[in-house]
Amino acid sequence: MRHTLLLTLFCLSGFQAYSQDFYGNGIQEVRIEFAQKNWDVKLDSLKKVNPDARLLATAWVNGQRFDSVGVRYKGNSSYFRTRNETLKKLPMNIKLDFKKKGQTLKNGQNTIKLSNAFLDPSFLRDPLSYEVIRKYMPAPQCNFAKVYLNGKYWGVYVNSESVDNAFIKKHFGIEGGQIVKCDPDNWKKVRSQTGCPKGENASLTYLNDNAGCYDAFYEVENPVAWKLLINLIKVLNKTPDQIETVLDVDQALWMLALNNALVNLDSYNGSLSHNYYLWFDSSNVAHPIIWDLNMSFGGWRRDFSFQEMTDDQLIQYSPLAEFENLRRPLISKLLKNSLYRKIYLAHLKTIVNEHLATGQLMTRAQSMIKEIDPWVKQDSLKLYTYADFQNSMDKSMKSGPDNVIGLKQLMTKRSEFLAKHPLMNKPQPTIAEPLAKKEDQKVKVTAKLTNATKGVWLFYRSKQQNAFMRAPMVDDGTNGDQAAGDGIYTTMLDSSLIKHWYVAAEGEEGAATLPERASFEYFKLD
Repeated sequence: MRHTLLLTLFCLSGFQAYSQDFYGNGIQEVRIEFAQKNWDVKLDSLKKVNPDARLLATAWVNGQRFDSVGVRYKGNSSYFRTRNETLKKLPMNIKLDFKKKGQTLKNGQNTIKLSNAFLDPSFLRDPLSYEVIRKYMPAPQCNFAKVYLNGKYWGVYVNSESVDNAFIKKHFGIEGGQIVKCDPDNWKKVRSQTGCPKGENASLTYLNDNAGCYDAFYEVENPVAWKLLINLIKVLNKTPDQIETVLDVDQALWMLALNNALVNLDSYNGSLSHNYYLWFDSSNVAHPIIWDLNMSFGGWRRDFSFQEMTDDQLIQYSPLAEFENLRRPLISKLLKNSLYRKIYLAHLKTIVNEHLATGQLMTRAQSMIKEIDPWVKQDSLKLYTYADFQNSMDKSMKSGPDNVIGLKQLMTKRSEFLAKHPLMNKPQPTIAEPLAKKEDQKVKVTAKLTNATKGVWLFYRSKQQNAFMRAPMVDDGTNGDQAAGDGIYTTMLDSSLIKHWYVAAEGEEGAATLPERASFEYFKLD
């Protein structure tokens, strides 16, 4: 009887571990066993000779065994600088189906990405930023993992979901399309090919039509993606009035607004112009996805001349930073469009109101600190002292040549700065009483607007994978509108075209959307 009970408990325990969401609440556990005692030397050698090569190992993820996984070191600065400083805690990439195809986590993920909190004594920058971002656009899940290598506790790692086909299916409802990683594969790579102008990382600056001139700055899995990427770049730079045909503009505006609000300068917005993905859907439209946030909240503070920004410059980072910078066409080209600029500022205001001004961001940060504290304390390989971790909210830390500002030290004052900024206090149109009603083979959409002097639009789509298209809404007695001048704006569409929808309006100084978090949140046609 006793043996039967023990067996039952073991089976239940195994089932619970298998069922646990690896990117859900709580601290996860990853154990890796290498056959080689000098596994770290082997991984270093692979990183230098062939960065994509992997070392075979066995892994246990929350108690579930995975055989013949492939492990490699990952990262640029987080690997090379850490290793140069003779520190052992290096970022890792674990391919679960390296040898056994179909060997995945519960939700289909086949890759585990573990970061070493480089330039982040708090350990919070990645998970805290992603938590905010996921309110407004598709973004990876992120939490913490206790990592053991050949039986030894290797410390707390930041555990971020991979942007892969499983991620695409979860957020866009389909598999496939083309994923482009917008990050240089080698920062020191020298371009010598004839006819290639000097590029600047993944800035989406147009060079020419030759894919070979871009391959130092972007990574693709399928050569087909080069044509899609170059076409996007060409339209953005040469015919930006057609940008909605090749880019999910609203998702791009959210990405830019989030980078700005969170002072995430190790991004497209900053001096290095990287750390994001583009996913091209079946209609060849690109959807931006933010990635790698360990230096958000001012962790990277170099300006375009690579001069160190002061604390005050980080706090007062302009809402329209790089507005006229031609080396950042995604900012300069998009924000020169009046409607896009006003919607961008409306998005920024929403982020400030929901996360910064309320104090919610710091409350969540304190909760995360408390959760990982005992495990960080036991982490003898961490890149900072335990005292640095404890003080990381309120004080700047020195890490090599870098000064890492405290999260609360930065964001409390930045919240006040943004909340009072004139651009955050422009009058906006109001949108009320949205309604979509089927009439035969048509759908009639109405909404009540005030101060929408520059235009009103219905944004709509028929499939989850697609970016929203737009049609004008009118208050002139046409296109289904019952009476001109009554403040009720209307448009009619074929019912086959609309499954999801929202309304946007532009006034003299500001814009608004309903729902406020559109296009990530939207109305569904009954």
